[in-house]
Amino acid sequence: MSLLQNVKHALLRRRGTPQWDAVLRGTGIIALLAIYPASRMPEVAGLAGFVGVTLLLNGPLSPVLPAAYEPVLITMGRLHSPLLIALLGIVAILYVELLNYHLYRAVVLHDRMHGFRGNRIVCATLRLFERAPFFCVWLCAWSPLPYWAVRFLAPMSGYPARRYLLATFLGRMPRLWFFAALGPFIPLSTGLLLIMTAAAIVGGVLVVGFGRYRNAGRAVEKPALSVREGVGAAPFPERAERSSLV
Repeated sequence: MSLLQNVKHALLRRRGTPQWDAVLRGTGIIALLAIYPASRMPEVAGLAGFVGVTLLLNGPLSPVLPAAYEPVLITMGRLHSPLLIALLGIVAILYVELLNYHLYRAVVLHDRMHGFRGNRIVCATLRLFERAPFFCVWLCAWSPLPYWAVRFLAPMSGYPARRYLLATFLGRMPRLWFFAALGPFIPLSTGLLLIMTAAAIVGGVLVVGFGRYRNAGRAVEKPALSVREGVGAAPFPERAERSSLV
């Protein structure tokens, strides 16, 4: 009975942030569902892996992985129909972007983000976005413009999630098909493309890890400074009394 309780606790316990938890659970469900079909058709395993990679590369780490997904599309386009790759990719992306929408909304509307929302540049950008929100999301979804910007602007402006996802679909779908269709024509080996993807992922993880390490160092440094100030003032209490008497 204790074993079952431990398994239940491990399955229900949240892993990281809500977004990371949903991404990891979605990837796990896809892997479980692909076990039987992959035993009958080996190519299903590769497609399931592609969906899992799509979830990871478009999840929380996507802002620091701006060029990691395209080599994956090119590689898969050499093995499967570009249309199939685009359809599987867009389904995974819409799932992740729905999570992103609610996560970014919770972040930007938090009380601690009041200063960020009141920033002049942010307010000016938000006003431009509100003039044509659908067009902005669609444009950033297929063009080289940073898509992470509309991840903030859409929930901040109260733009409906359904329209946000529709604009993402209309912009991302042709982009996915385009890169997958380029696969047979790109004069780069599959191994080199995979190395490029792995290098981009490792670089993004290192950037995030370094940022967290630096923030943790600052958090530890502040209490240490306060302790030093207290220790430095303690041996000479009479100086404080003299100064107050003067």
